[in-house]
Amino acid sequence: MPYPRTRDHPEAVIKILLTVIEKTPAGGATLEELKEAYREVKDREPGEKTIRRIIRRINLLFDPLAYDDKDDCEEIDREPRAIEVRKKGDRHTYIFTRDLAAPRFDPGLALLLALSLYPQQRHLLPDQFEVLLKLVFESVLQRVAEWSRLRQEMERYVYVSGPGPANPQKNARLVERILQAIRLAKRVRLAYRRASDGQLTTREVEPYGLLCRHGIWYLVGRCLAAGERRVFRLDHIERLELVESSTYTIPQDFSLRDAYAHAWGVWTEEEPGPPETVRLRVSPGLTHKFRVTRYHPSQAVKELPDGGIEVRFEVAGAGEMIPWLLSWGAAIEVLEPGWLREAVAEVLKETLSLYRHENGSF
Repeated sequence: MPYPRTRDHPEAVIKILLTVIEKTPAGGATLEELKEAYREVKDREPGEKTIRRIIRRINLLFDPLAYDDKDDCEEIDREPRAIEVRKKGDRHTYIFTRDLAAPRFDPGLALLLALSLYPQQRHLLPDQFEVLLKLVFESVLQRVAEWSRLRQEMERYVYVSGPGPANPQKNARLVERILQAIRLAKRVRLAYRRASDGQLTTREVEPYGLLCRHGIWYLVGRCLAAGERRVFRLDHIERLELVESSTYTIPQDFSLRDAYAHAWGVWTEEEPGPPETVRLRVSPGLTHKFRVTRYHPSQAVKELPDGGIEVRFEVAGAGEMIPWLLSWGAAIEVLEPGWLREAVAEVLKETLSLYRHENGSF
């Protein structure tokens, strides 16, 4: 089987292939774009001959008979090579031509087999190695080509908006630092803006993990000042530093999923407590909303004779539901528990007092 010697690392070959796939929908990759892709991986300038050898190598991975043994430039009368060179004016571009077939067996297995063959048995079993790599390309890179097309369609036809962090880059840096602290078993010291009154406080925390709920990231950990587990919003953290002289151990019986699976939200710093039953009566005009939307994993719906529904939740920290319940106005009535019903009524009374004139009228 023809086997061009490129003297290039596999990542250079893959980078060239991915570049051609990505540029194909826009007309193909130019030689300069392929050279730039090579430089990103190898950190040195390739010659045109090097790029041609890599293209030849890729084509042989897809089809071992892509070239005639007698003449490298003579193409056999068969389907186009995986990467074809097209001339457009005075410019040559590289086009990915294949509509890759469905994988013949699990791509993960193919990849593991290929990697196991690579260091020790590549030269002993070259034919098998090439077949396995071909399977990897056909199964995994098919998704890359599809994703490249899908991404362009999504950017044109799909727009996502809504509440989110004002500074996502800051949150990303904090996530990285917190994960580093967990790996090193180091405490973190926070300059934390308290949600209740906006005061800047200093906290030292043993981080247990990260929690994302409704698009908001939280740090979960044991607060040394409180002596118990607390939750901290990342976008309320002004500064975070590792306490280098510290060490700690996450309790073996702690699980983020177990601790917060029943919680309605996590914006309070207190423990959510054990789950309890919350029952709501939803008026007929709003029932469809609750039939098609699940607001909590425990949600259950029961039809009522008047056309309304009763919605039941098993929730920990039900007090966090109050703003959400108020947002529905008179369309929802809290039936149970009694303390939550009273709490909602009390907030409504306080709100109503804001709109009452001195003479008692509205």
